Amino acid sequence: MVGIDIVSISRITRIMGRHEKRFLERIFTREEVECMKKRKSFHETLAGRFAAKEAFMKAYGKSLPWKDIEVLSEKGRPFIRFCGKDYSGVSISHEKTYAVSLVMLK
Repeated sequence: MVGIDIVSISRITRIMGRHEKRFLERIFTREEVECMKKRKSFHETLAGRFAAKEAFMKAYGKSLPWKDIEVLSEKGRPFIRFCGKDYSGVSISHEKTYAVSLVMLK
């Protein structure tokens, strides 16, 4: 199964400007937020991780609780942890205005 999602970085920036705490607490785990805050391009990274969660749900075939899907990285490679299982078929990219993610599940 394959899922893809694209997110406007400016949309995420606006949401963060209005509802930062609520948005982060609703969508991301503490570990995800800590990892993303270390990045220079925080809003771009945030948009990419949000897109990865959406793409995972599309590949999985149903809506899932946001925080059950963790988008993490190891040695610069993103992966998703869901229900104790790691999924490595994840790609995230961003360029100025958009972030996109592709997730492939076996």
